[in-house]
Amino acid sequence: MRTGSRLAEFAAGWPVLVAATLGCAMGASSLPFYSLGSFIGPLQQEFGWARGDITSAFLYLTLTVAVTAPALGWLIDRLGPRPIALAAIPGFAATLFALGRYGDTLTAFYICFGLAALLGGGTTPILYTRAVNGRFDAARGLALGLTLAGMGVMAMVLPPLLAVVIAGHGWRAGYLMLAGFALLPWPFVLWSLGGKAARGAAAEEPWGVDRGVALRSRIFWTIALGFCAIAIAVSALTVHMVPLLRDAGMEPMQAAGVASLTGVGVLLGRLVIGWLMDRFFAPRLAAGIFGLTALGCLLLAYGGLGLAPVAAFLIGFSLGAEVDLISYLTARYFGIRRYGFLYATIYAWFVIGAAIGPYVAGRIYDATGSYDVAIWGVVACLIAGSLAALSLPRFDALRPRAADTMPHESDPRGTAAQAVLR
Repeated sequence: MRTGSRLAEFAAGWPVLVAATLGCAMGASSLPFYSLGSFIGPLQQEFGWARGDITSAFLYLTLTVAVTAPALGWLIDRLGPRPIALAAIPGFAATLFALGRYGDTLTAFYICFGLAALLGGGTTPILYTRAVNGRFDAARGLALGLTLAGMGVMAMVLPPLLAVVIAGHGWRAGYLMLAGFALLPWPFVLWSLGGKAARGAAAEEPWGVDRGVALRSRIFWTIALGFCAIAIAVSALTVHMVPLLRDAGMEPMQAAGVASLTGVGVLLGRLVIGWLMDRFFAPRLAAGIFGLTALGCLLLAYGGLGLAPVAAFLIGFSLGAEVDLISYLTARYFGIRRYGFLYATIYAWFVIGAAIGPYVAGRIYDATGSYDVAIWGVVACLIAGSLAALSLPRFDALRPRAADTMPHESDPRGTAAQAVLR
């Protein structure tokens, strides 16, 4: 019966899935993040900026997302995803165009990244996962994995593609290409995120934890701070992967090719982990995945260039689990009714971590001339995130009635609903 229900959800909800997948792939959480490492070398060469200065741009984007995310989530809860996405997509594309035309100074570079978050916040997973969670229930894990797999494709494709474009036409052409990519989801959102295709049984679910109850719960802050630590770790390695490999002796195109394996890991991680989340207890899956990524970091540090492709894949596999897991856990623990606000607030902590990671790793490199200290910090953050995931209780811990729990969500641990609020 569960299998039939999942197939029925995909048969009815595939237009929403297509729009959300393209939107995440071409949005503000994907294009600036997966492309920044490819611009570090050209910007250093043309302007003499330090790596820490360049990667600080991502700090402006992510901190702007963190500040505005709760308000964005509140608007999505009230207005729905479609009108916000239709306005945000062209705004985000305009900021990428401006980066290619006017990003000649660090100040202008930083302003463009901040505007990308301010105008393009509605192109992030905050919006698209709300659309998917509202349409899917039995197949929610796999649907979220497919949605966010678009970001994995971009992680795989962008480094080598940008290497060719920048080598032939300069870094400005690279940002103009990204601006064109950013506009692609607009017609799909217009067609799919309104009307009957966007409505499903999950959208009519009456249950949802009130904002105040959620914000007072240990569950909420365990998810928020645990994934903040994971974001610090994985974002630092993703952004600095190309320069790290070049420092170790790789040629630019070879380093870009290895970095693109991160995208392969992201893509497979989203699909495999999404499928597993519908069948097994998601927090335990998260703990195992983050432990595997810590192993990948140690391979990168001490295994030599021969193991760099394996390390890049494992890092990407973890990156493929992050946003999917946050969305899935938010919907399962807190319901759909206040999902926009609650997910956006947790996502704000996640992007704060994503901003801190590249910045701190860049500053460590500038101060020490190597990434050794940064890699050990990454391992520590991954272990902390794994332990946080292991501490999470059963999914029905905040529900008023245990009977509301889905069969596959049950967990043998007996946890009283009130206990998790203390």
